[in-house]
Amino acid sequence: MVKEAFVEAADALFRDYTNKTEIVNAIKAVQLSRSTVTRRCEVMAEDLTQQLRKDIEDCECFSLQLDESTDVSDTAQLCVFIRMVFTDMTAKEELLTILPMKEHTRGEDIFRTFKNFVDKTKLPMSKLSSITTDGAPAMVGRCNGFIAKCREDDIFPDFLNYHCIIHQHALCAKMLNMKEVMDVSLKVACSIRARPLQRRLFRAYLEDADCVHTDLLLHTDVRWLSRGNFLERFRVLLPEIKAFLHGTKLAEYARLDDEEWLLDLAFLTDITHMLN
Repeated sequence: MVKEAFVEAADALFRDYTNKTEIVNAIKAVQLSRSTVTRRCEVMAEDLTQQLRKDIEDCECFSLQLDESTDVSDTAQLCVFIRMVFTDMTAKEELLTILPMKEHTRGEDIFRTFKNFVDKTKLPMSKLSSITTDGAPAMVGRCNGFIAKCREDDIFPDFLNYHCIIHQHALCAKMLNMKEVMDVSLKVACSIRARPLQRRLFRAYLEDADCVHTDLLLHTDVRWLSRGNFLERFRVLLPEIKAFLHGTKLAEYARLDDEEWLLDLAFLTDITHMLN
C-alpha cells in the first residue's frame, strides 16, 4: 500500500524533474516484502542507536527527563529523554528509551528498572547534571521516591532535580473553566470537519477569501498542547466561520456573537498560547 501510494504521488512530486521516469522506475523497483521491510527497520534502528551512543560519548554533560504513563494495553511505560550539551555549546535532545513496567510503579520499581537499563547500556552517569520529573510521589517522594533512590546510589553524581514545567502548566490549566469555551468551539469545528462535504466547501471558502489558513484544527485531550493550537486557529478563522455558518440551525452558532463568550475565548487562547 505504501509503495502504491508513493508511485501515485511521484507524478506530482517529480513533475518538473528531467529524470522523472528514472525516479518512478526506481520507486517501482524497491523491494517491500514483509521480511525486507523488517530487516530495513532493524538496520535503521541499530544505526540510530549507534548514533545516539556516539553523541553520549562525545557530549560534555547531559540531563534526563523521565515520565511514567500507561498505554492502551494497561502497561506502564517509563519514557526517558536525554538532552546533551557538546563542547561547542550546542545541545541535542533525543528519546533515550522506553522501559515497560509490568508490575508496580513505585519509586523503587522505577529506580530498579532505570538502574537495570543504565547497567545494561553502560550509560556514563558521571556526565549527568540534572533529572526532570513530574510531581508524583513515586518520583519525588522524600524517602522512597525515584529521585531519593538515585541520590542514595553511588553511581549517580550530585545532580539537580526539576519539576517538569509542562506538567505544572497542565495542572494550572485544570483550574481554568475551559469547558464552556471548548464545548462550543469543538461542536462548531466538528460540524464543519466531521462532514466531508462541509469541510470541502469550507476549505474552498477560505481559499476564495485568501485566508492564511485553509482548514480548522481539532483538539484531543491526550495531547494537551493541541488545545492552544486549536483555539488559536479557531479564533483567527472566527469571522470566516460565522460567515460560512450564517443561517445554520446549529444551536452553538448563537454563542459566536455572545460578547462574554468571545472574551473567554480570547482569554483562553492567549493563556494556552503562552503555555505552549
